[in-house]
Amino acid sequence: MGKMIDIFFEGIYFTKLFLIISDKNEQIAKEIGKEVTRGSTGIFGKGMYTNEDKLILMCAVSRKDIAQVKIIAKKIDPKSFIIITNSREVVGQGFKRS
Repeated sequence: MGKMIDIFFEGIYFTKLFLIISDKNEQIAKEIGKEVTRGSTGIFGKGMYTNEDKLILMCAVSRKDIAQVKIIAKKIDPKSFIIITNSREVVGQGFKRS
């Protein structure tokens, strides 16, 4: 029943967007690609608290892959900072076709 309510409110193409800040982004991206078969994108950012340049790993995943991506990131870098947000729609390879 809960899944049906989720689909009704969120739609069938509902996805999550991960933003992962870590010093081990390359390893995390490789493991996500290998284990979850999802690509990721590196976005350059700057930590305003630390004044350090950082690479932010962005990865869109389906509902079923959420837990696995979190486990991968935390296993490789327990200090990683992870933001998980709802993504209304993702169009492209592995997701909804345009």
